[in-house]
Amino acid sequence: MLFGVSIEQLLLALVVAVLVTGIELLTSKYARTARFALRSIWFYVYVLVYGLLAVAGLLVLPLVGGTSGVASSNPWLNAALVGFSVKAILHIRIFAVSTGPGQSFPVGLESFVQLFEPWLLRTIELDHFSGQSAFIAPRAATIADVAAARATAKANPPPGLSPQEVAAFEADIDQAPTPRQVIAAYLKYAGIRLTDSTFP
Repeated sequence: MLFGVSIEQLLLALVVAVLVTGIELLTSKYARTARFALRSIWFYVYVLVYGLLAVAGLLVLPLVGGTSGVASSNPWLNAALVGFSVKAILHIRIFAVSTGPGQSFPVGLESFVQLFEPWLLRTIELDHFSGQSAFIAPRAATIADVAAARATAKANPPPGLSPQEVAAFEADIDQAPTPRQVIAAYLKYAGIRLTDSTFP
C-alpha cells in the first residue's frame, strides 16, 4: 500500500494510461506508419510520463477525499478510470493567453503539460521522419524519375479508399516533385506493407 492505494491498483492506472496515450498518438498521427514512431525511445518516454501522472493522480485521490466520480465503491474501477482519463484531464484549459500572432499559451492544467509535451511530440516526429526517410531512400534510388514513381503509385492504389480519398491520393501523388516525395505520399495512404511491395 502507498498512501492507502495498493501497488496493483497503481500499476493498473499506469498500464491503462500508457496504453490509452500510446494508442491515441499512434492512431491519430501515425496510423499507417506506427513502426517508425515505435522505434523512437521518446515515444516510450512520452507514454510513460502520462502513466506516471496517472499514478500520481491516483495517489492524490484519497488525500483529497475524492474518487473518480463514477466508481467510488470500486477502487479497481477508480484506478482504471484515472488511467483512462488522465490525458484528457491534463489538457483542461481555463483560457489561453496570446503570446504572438497565431500563438497562445493555455492557462489551466494544460499549462503543466506544455512543459514537456510539445518537445516530446516534436522529437518523436523527428525520429519518425528519420525512420521513414531510411525506409524510402533505397526505394527512391531505384526509380528513374518522378514520372515513373507517379505511374507506379497510381497503378497500385490502396484498396478501400472512398472517392474523396482517391481524389486526394491522386492529387498528392501528382503534386509530389521527386520520387522520394511520391513514395512518402503513397506511404501516407497505403502503409508500410503495401508500399514495400509497390516500391520494392
